[in-house]
Amino acid sequence: MTVEISGFCEERFAPLKEAFRANFDEGLEIGSSLGVTWRGKMVVDLWAGWANPRQTRPWEKDTIVCVFSTTKIMVTMATLMLVDRGLIELDAPVARYWPEFGQGGKEAVTVRDALIHQAGVPGFSPPVSFEALNDWDAITALLAATPHWFEGERVLCYHELTFGFLLGELIRRVDGRRPAQFFHEELAVKAGADFQFGLTSKSEMSRLASLRHPSLGLESVPDELFVRVHNSVGQGDLTSWEHLNADIPASNGYGNGRSIARLCAILAMGGELDGVRYLSGSMVEEAAREQVCSDDSKFGLMRFGLGFGLDHPVFPAPSPSSLHWGGYGGSWGLMDPKAGVSLGYAPNNMIIDFEALQDPRLQRFSDALEKLLPQL
Repeated sequence: MTVEISGFCEERFAPLKEAFRANFDEGLEIGSSLGVTWRGKMVVDLWAGWANPRQTRPWEKDTIVCVFSTTKIMVTMATLMLVDRGLIELDAPVARYWPEFGQGGKEAVTVRDALIHQAGVPGFSPPVSFEALNDWDAITALLAATPHWFEGERVLCYHELTFGFLLGELIRRVDGRRPAQFFHEELAVKAGADFQFGLTSKSEMSRLASLRHPSLGLESVPDELFVRVHNSVGQGDLTSWEHLNADIPASNGYGNGRSIARLCAILAMGGELDGVRYLSGSMVEEAAREQVCSDDSKFGLMRFGLGFGLDHPVFPAPSPSSLHWGGYGGSWGLMDPKAGVSLGYAPNNMIIDFEALQDPRLQRFSDALEKLLPQL
């Protein structure tokens, strides 16, 4: 039976609705949501399927789901806001704001390094328990004490979980608020975006989609560094309240396609949305400028702006002017400041394929966008 798709899609963006439907028709989805904005206006807002793998709860308009590393888009924006306010300098050492971080050969690591995954602490050494991630003071102290993994050399190595603690503690040191509070007050509320770092109350669980997890199959991954990064945090229960509520700003964000697209619209609109200025135009331009292009142990050859992936043959975006990043299992956030377009996608069927970097569902959205953007 063909899935019933709810929501709306403006006619000129119909190829995205077709791509959304095709993902269900091919059995790639359980439930998901897709949002797209153009010139700051929501032009696609779709949801369909089921909020649980047993298919007993329909995916509703307000269903939210964990989007894992797509959360990095949000903590990056929060950090760039503080750079814009003059509270942080991109090329200043992290230790200027967080003196304890200068231990273990990290005294020269800059804020820019942190934003482009070159801070030298892609994981915890020694490894930590999953539960330890929920103690902010302890986990950031441990990160500060962790020696530079590459003896001070700038090496591109994806900071899977440490990215959020590093930027989050910078936010706390210069602003006083933890990242979840700063994001909520300065971005989510002002932009009217239904997105949160850690669930704010147990009542939110009633609209939370549950996930179908695949086996990671790390035994098939040849890169020892990637395995070391991944194994630096113990496995735990992603469904426990302690985890659902945790302030883990690299991966524990909850939202849907609509809210991701709404937040990404800030960058797609040059830093200003609905008359509210979040980022300067010059900061958006700097975020979209290539900062590093190098091999990463997880993704291979990568090209980064400030915290965002840029178009590259190995990890392509639908246009040369797009910024994007995604999360474990398939979520995605994209913004194109030239076209004024943003996209957000949030599924609960986690697809992991280390052989094929691009999720087939995202490839379908990207292909549709690639054809649409020149016409806008």
